Amino acid sequence: MKKEIAVVFAALMTVSAAARAAEVNFDGAKSGGLDTFLDVAAIVADLAGDRPQPGHPGSHPPPPQHPGGNPGGHPGGHQPPPPPPPQPWNPGHTQPGHPGGHQPPPPYNPGHPVPPPYNPGWNHNPPPPPPSQYHFGGYRDSCRTMEFNAQSPLSQTLDLLLEEYGEECQASHYGGYQHCRPSSNYHKRKVTVNVGPRHLEAWETERLEVCMKGPKYVTVDTAGMVYEYAVTERRDDGLFRRATIFTLTPGAKKPAQPSSKELSMEFAGVTASGDVRLILKDNRADYFRGERITITADGMNIPEINQNMPVDQLLGSFVKFNVTKAFDTAAAYELKLLDAPKPGKYVVTLKFFRSGPLSSGAEASTMEYFEIR
Repeated sequence: MKKEIAVVFAALMTVSAAARAAEVNFDGAKSGGLDTFLDVAAIVADLAGDRPQPGHPGSHPPPPQHPGGNPGGHPGGHQPPPPPPPQPWNPGHTQPGHPGGHQPPPPYNPGHPVPPPYNPGWNHNPPPPPPSQYHFGGYRDSCRTMEFNAQSPLSQTLDLLLEEYGEECQASHYGGYQHCRPSSNYHKRKVTVNVGPRHLEAWETERLEVCMKGPKYVTVDTAGMVYEYAVTERRDDGLFRRATIFTLTPGAKKPAQPSSKELSMEFAGVTASGDVRLILKDNRADYFRGERITITADGMNIPEINQNMPVDQLLGSFVKFNVTKAFDTAAAYELKLLDAPKPGKYVVTLKFFRSGPLSSGAEASTMEYFEIR
């Protein structure tokens, strides 16, 4: 450091002397003094910056740069080139001149997003949703009615379809359910009913209600059957067959339930004696012979009413009757309804029940119309 200061000081002194010389010899030597001054100034500048300039005496060329040098204290003073930027591993490309033949990825383009480097711990695709879950709700009974009469076969088969209802719920990734929707499933089953031999009258009809209440649960209701039956059941749940077979073995015959078709009107009107009578025919007299029947006739006329009819005349235009009488079972029955006839249209409700070993004692009814002129 002290040596450099001394050199600069000497140079400054030289420049000062050269300037004075230039002033003395300004007229006699124009170029010699100026050249000397420029040379000295250049030397001073070089010494002050410690940068030798090429082309001047005493200048030193810059040391050569070696690619393998290392200025950090290593022998030879070589400086290594900067390392290449790291490249993501890409097994799908080839690189010429490199073992394995891999190519580096294309250079970064700021106009397009760069895909993130491969990370085996992160999945780009979201996991599939959890499977949906079914919640059972119940069954809706499937019922049908079989009918048997004197002409029908003793074995009948039908198909039943049972609806199972519930909810299909989609589970969430975070617990609970995202949404639920109604869902239905259907179960089909074949049902066969075999009835044992028994006797039915021409008008008798047996009704058997068959209900499917579960995929394997079928019931029969014999309340509408004419006979008492012992019921046995057999199920067939094979690989390709779902069936239930019922066998009905008849026992005692039930007391008969009356029907509105048992009585029919043969005559209604004014007789030779001047009164109004009703004659009914018993269509099942032969079957119920020996029993008794009780009949009630309840009716009235349908008067023609005018808009300006007086109240007393309006009330007097109605004719009502109610007659009840018991008979031994016969082919026909006659009931007296009115003593004095009054022309017009009539409506009558007939109610009856039978008493005897074959009858249940239940009541049946029917409605009839007649006119008196």
